[in-house]
Amino acid sequence: MKRIYINEDRLRKAIRQYIIEQDSIEPKEEKKQRCVPENVISLDEIIGPSSHFKSYTNHINKRDGGISGMIDSLDILKTLRLHNLKDKGEHLSYSLLNHLNNFRNKNYYDETDGGCLKAMDKVIELYKENEHGEELVRDIEKVLNHTDPSPRAKEYLKRCLNLIKEK
Repeated sequence: MKRIYINEDRLRKAIRQYIIEQDSIEPKEEKKQRCVPENVISLDEIIGPSSHFKSYTNHINKRDGGISGMIDSLDILKTLRLHNLKDKGEHLSYSLLNHLNNFRNKNYYDETDGGCLKAMDKVIELYKENEHGEELVRDIEKVLNHTDPSPRAKEYLKRCLNLIKEK
């Protein structure tokens, strides 16, 4: 019977090569978001109140929070020249930025899939499905192209775009 001797270096190299081959063959699973109660937002918080209007100024009523509030804020910013707002949309842009910031690093538990999704993805999806909203990024870019908002309001809107795009 013939004996084969393998030194330790050759054995380690063979094991490393085998592990590398196995890693390249097996598909890697995506790291799924974890639904921990501290970082989960409910669907009601994302949608917000749909029929509860508050007086924003003397002539403007607006909903606060959720997708509905975002749509109202962007609609007012799109038609800023029709409204007499002294701050040229700075307060609306700032509140939109803070509202979007609430969804950053948060997750949403999707009951249909049974999985955890990023809340910002759900916000973008629900905004697009709403009858008054086209696409969140596109609507913000429309407001940025207008000359009516102040430079500070435009800066807040640019930060909103960064929040959405970083997801």
